[in-house]
Amino acid sequence: MVDQLTRPKDHVEVYWFSEQANSYVKNEDLEKYDATRFLFPNTYFDPEKAHVLYNQYHEEYQLVDEVGFDGIMTNEHHTAYWCMKPSANLDAAVLSKITKRVKIAILGNVIAINDPVRMAEEIAMLDCYSGGRIISGFVRGSSIETLQAGIDPTENRSRFEEAHDLILKCWTTPGPFRYEGNHFQYRVVNPWVLPMQKPHPDIWFPGTGSPESVIWAAERGYPYLNLQVIRGQTEWLKDIYIDTAREAGYTPGPGNFGGNVLVFCADTDEKAQEIGRTYMWNGDHRFKGPAEHNDPPGYRSRAAVEVIRKIPAGVGVRLGQKAMTYEELQAAGSIVVGNPDTVIKGLKEVLENVSPGYLICYGNEGDMPHDAVMRSIELIGKEVIPALHEVQLKPYD
Repeated sequence: MVDQLTRPKDHVEVYWFSEQANSYVKNEDLEKYDATRFLFPNTYFDPEKAHVLYNQYHEEYQLVDEVGFDGIMTNEHHTAYWCMKPSANLDAAVLSKITKRVKIAILGNVIAINDPVRMAEEIAMLDCYSGGRIISGFVRGSSIETLQAGIDPTENRSRFEEAHDLILKCWTTPGPFRYEGNHFQYRVVNPWVLPMQKPHPDIWFPGTGSPESVIWAAERGYPYLNLQVIRGQTEWLKDIYIDTAREAGYTPGPGNFGGNVLVFCADTDEKAQEIGRTYMWNGDHRFKGPAEHNDPPGYRSRAAVEVIRKIPAGVGVRLGQKAMTYEELQAAGSIVVGNPDTVIKGLKEVLENVSPGYLICYGNEGDMPHDAVMRSIELIGKEVIPALHEVQLKPYD
């Protein structure tokens, strides 16, 4: 068991990520509404523009595969103007056909609100489509996803954990079998499609800063992916992972931890800084709404609340965190922009401070010009990634 949980890794793997934003949405559109997730109407969605954008995003993914990235991350959000991916699995299906080499990390399927048997079948299909390149990320989903699905927030975690266990059972236990759980019941479970990878695809667990999520991942030896690297907070979360892993009887390594950094590269620092400001696109509106939308009673467990109360001074979690400026996010290591040498320097600092086995480059936001994004991908793939691959990661002693 210890060998399976410990994930030694000497060098970082670099992944590309994009939310695939509805980039034509403007601040003046959002300012009219008090809650942009539930009240911003879908009449603002433009299928014709979306068609163009989807194809541009797919062109970017193809280039990512060609220039040396180790993988591509995809995700899903619901009732979200800033993400045109209500289905991570559909996006992963496209990725499996337009790429040949990269791993495809789904971070992740919101299994608390979906049919877990269908999720097991779809991910198995994707693994077969891609030739065993799937990484299966499971997420609880934000409180918004829970509320829009009509699910009691107090049931989110128990539904998530039961769905997780059933998906693993689908992949590892021969069918048919009967399943009677607290949230899911099936007279017959007999998924015909099974994953290529045995016993199943690698499982990652991403999060935005909740210590409870880190603990859950560490107890199971799943890599935890911090979706917003912030200097101080990310190191603190990694320490929680290490302490939890040791209590579970194993010593984690860089392969147990990863982080997401907003990365944009251009031929000059000035150009990169100019385009990089797009990372602040609609930032004032993304989580706009009453507290009960973003953190409804019961969504966090009592244990999670107790852990959050113990957060050291100066270390914040994403929810409720003071808004940071573009410059402050760069100083915190959350945004790294510049020419290749500048980006290499900034990302090497992340590797030095965090020693992550997986580095997600969030490389496209809002209305960044498609040609500039393509150039950024080319520069990162050909100049930045080779330099990062040379860095020897520090073990978690």
